[in-house]
Amino acid sequence: MERRAGDLLFLGAAVVIFVAQQLAISYLDVDGAAGVARRVLFFGTTVVLVLLTARFRRFAGAWLVAAGIILNLVPMAAHGGAMPVDYDILARSGLHPELSEDLLGSQTNHGKDVILRREDIRFFALSDRYIFELPWYGKNIYSLGDFVLFAGLGLVVVQAAAMTVAGGFRDRRDGGRVPREETEVSP
Repeated sequence: MERRAGDLLFLGAAVVIFVAQQLAISYLDVDGAAGVARRVLFFGTTVVLVLLTARFRRFAGAWLVAAGIILNLVPMAAHGGAMPVDYDILARSGLHPELSEDLLGSQTNHGKDVILRREDIRFFALSDRYIFELPWYGKNIYSLGDFVLFAGLGLVVVQAAAMTVAGGFRDRRDGGRVPREETEVSP
């Protein structure tokens, strides 16, 4: 497996787009002109991110990253660009002690999640519903798409590291060829 010229540029672009997307869905209001901008930024950047994963299709993990993005896109598209989270799951998590039924339909702490009753969530199986605590990050609620995406990122890192160690991660600017040493052939 070879590194292609421009891989770091594409990876950097993906990171910038992802950060812009997270800022848009975390801080832009869901209603009015800001809500329209939020949805346009979310859906536009999601399409671009999925297309960027095609650049790295030689990594098995890139396919999982794309699948995770698409799995998250489904419930978010059904809810105007916000990831639905069940009120009861959020209450059980203890993440928002100020949680009350008055917050139904609102975003969580300027986050990407919208608080809904389970019966109001379309594609519930793909919504944020798994409470999980990571030692270095703390407690959070994740979706199935998040887990698939994280697995994909982990697989890309492992595959890239293995390729580097094995010497298979060559720069393609020279055509991907590794110069062969001249060997003498004995008669």
